[in-house]
Amino acid sequence: MKVFKKLIVFLITAALLLTIAVASYAQVINYIFNGSFEQLIDGSPANWVTHSYDKSSDAAVFKVETDNPQLGEKYATITNNVPNDSRYIQTVLVEENKKYKLSCYIKTENVSEEGNGANLSIAGQQVTSKKIKGTTDDWEYVELYTVIESGMETMKVTVGVGGYGALSTGKASFDNVLMEEVETIPEGAPCAIIKPTENESKDNKDNNSDNSSNNSSSKKDESKTELGKVVWVVLILAAIVVGVAVFNTYKSANNPSGNSGNASNKIDSNKSSDIKDDNDN
Repeated sequence: MKVFKKLIVFLITAALLLTIAVASYAQVINYIFNGSFEQLIDGSPANWVTHSYDKSSDAAVFKVETDNPQLGEKYATITNNVPNDSRYIQTVLVEENKKYKLSCYIKTENVSEEGNGANLSIAGQQVTSKKIKGTTDDWEYVELYTVIESGMETMKVTVGVGGYGALSTGKASFDNVLMEEVETIPEGAPCAIIKPTENESKDNKDNNSDNSSNNSSSKKDESKTELGKVVWVVLILAAIVVGVAVFNTYKSANNPSGNSGNASNKIDSNKSSDIKDDNDN
């Protein structure tokens, strides 16, 4: 019985620890909506807008492609046919005095050495991720950290070819854009300090917040829903494991008793036979 109780305690503890570990992993929230460009509206990535410094015809071409994606089935591409600063932009909600890590995967074809090349950045900031130029053999991972100062409620995340006063030509592909909250920033990592500009009014920030709140809230709700599903699956599996263990332990505990009973019946039968033989004699 003591062994049985210890087994039950061990299994329950293991199940709880597993649940906590899985829940902690599942709580990572991506503040970017449609970061792998899977959802389209009229052929363009949902929740992303495009921008080019040179807006002349065919100066920049924005497309969604499907050949060898890094994640999912689609990815976004930009081709600058002339020196340009072209980008996909998404407005996201942020909290003041928080830190965030941005990351994505980039591959390039004939991106010029001039300018900023292909990069991940924040609109209005000079700091960018690693600048990818030339032609890459495969997807390359880049990241950028941000620190949000007081007074900020939104920021614009961009992936593009070129930059402010640093125009580039060539084609770049982007996939798996991620934004998550972090506690610390690695030493030497590229980091943009996000602060209100002098001419930025509270009304403008409120309008941006209204435009992006629905998408960010939906993403958080989706993450919470997925978290709940994971926890329930773990709990069900733990219950099954405990149930099987209890059944096997109960069965094992009863088998020796049954064998003992059979042996006892056999002895009693032998004794009866001996008594019968004595009476016959």
